[in-house]
Amino acid sequence: MYIHTPPPARQIDDESTSIYVRKEPVPSLILHQLRYFARPVNKERQLYFQLKNGEQLNGIIEKVKGEEVLIRAMNQEIWLAAESIAYITAK
Repeated sequence: MYIHTPPPARQIDDESTSIYVRKEPVPSLILHQLRYFARPVNKERQLYFQLKNGEQLNGIIEKVKGEEVLIRAMNQEIWLAAESIAYITAK
């Protein structure tokens, strides 16, 4: 015996396409160092920047704007987010 039934309902899985990026707070030490090293001095300070992704930069701070810093390194200017810096030392 055959009973005609409707086809099974397709279940539609709703996938979220939202990406939530949790912003890590910038350590106050890094911000303090950036502001300190950005102060004008008689001689330009060569600084060593160790980034969280493993890269290393040698350069001079040109400008600090909020939580971003403009660095002159190897005849080019690079904007960095303060949160990407692991630590800064003077050369």
